[in-house]
Amino acid sequence: MKLGLKIALIAVVCVLLIVVIMATVGSIVSNRINDTSEPSSQLSEWMSYIKDDALLRQVVIPGSHDAGTVGMPWYSITQDRDIGDQLACGTRYFDLRVKAKKGECRIYHGPAYSLYLKDVLTDVGDFLDSNPSECVILDVHKFGNDEAIEKTVAMLDEYLGGKFIAKESGQTDLEFIETLTLGDTRGKCLLIWGYDDDYAKNDNRYFVRNDDNGDVNVGCLQSFYKGSWNRYYSSKKYIDKAIPAYIESYKNSIGGLFVLQSQLTDGCFVFGPRYREGQHESNMNACVRGFSDSEYLQYINIVMRDFVSPSKNCDALTLNVAKGLVKNDCAEIYDTMLGN
Repeated sequence: MKLGLKIALIAVVCVLLIVVIMATVGSIVSNRINDTSEPSSQLSEWMSYIKDDALLRQVVIPGSHDAGTVGMPWYSITQDRDIGDQLACGTRYFDLRVKAKKGECRIYHGPAYSLYLKDVLTDVGDFLDSNPSECVILDVHKFGNDEAIEKTVAMLDEYLGGKFIAKESGQTDLEFIETLTLGDTRGKCLLIWGYDDDYAKNDNRYFVRNDDNGDVNVGCLQSFYKGSWNRYYSSKKYIDKAIPAYIESYKNSIGGLFVLQSQLTDGCFVFGPRYREGQHESNMNACVRGFSDSEYLQYINIVMRDFVSPSKNCDALTLNVAKGLVKNDCAEIYDTMLGN
């Protein structure tokens, strides 16, 4: 056998061996976050236990990163549950990225596709009809192609048009959001739009967010992401360094809602999000619970996670007790919900 062929065969064997090892390790770690538990019924109405006059930017809200990725391949999946199940688990903020494929709008992440946007919006509408005490925040901020933008706008009107919160004429997005109470939002949907475009300028239901660098000064939602931190930091370093830095960035921003990006990213594009969350989950759970007696508590608003579950969401919802936002006559049932 020629030397070149031998080297090629050895290289192939080595690659296959590495893949097998990574798959085995990934499987072991991934099983740690395979949470299939059923949510308690109270999680579908947890906002009903929060005071009406609580500002939305003060309430601690469980959020879903790349929310519609259920069923995607290992390299793209960040959620195990569809939108209806996530809502039942207490999730109220959804990070949505939309791309048109064969005339249909679908949720995408990288090269993979999952849920149809019409099904996502149907789930949200049905949930709000059944749970009028709740508010859902849709953060639609990335489109895979231009076709998806126009189609998404039309579908938002078709499926949820009558449920969107609208600011008063003459108000800026930030002015409106800064004084928006939970009582004002019940049974409604807040639409965050990732573009300062004609839709945002001409429709009072479209609220502009910042970009991940915080460079959009008209935004009413701040969400910070530094790729090198999320991709390459270990779980401990991310919690020790990146989380405080993101909170400090919010403190120094113009204000509004704040999304704390709590997920790690697979910078090597080999193991996938599930593996990274397997390394990170227990540490981040403890970090979230630790905010209850932290100087950062007052700034915690939307806690965005990968692979949301009842227990992860309850870790975040515990902070509403620490903030004193739970209605006095609902304290017992709220504690029962957290315990379940």
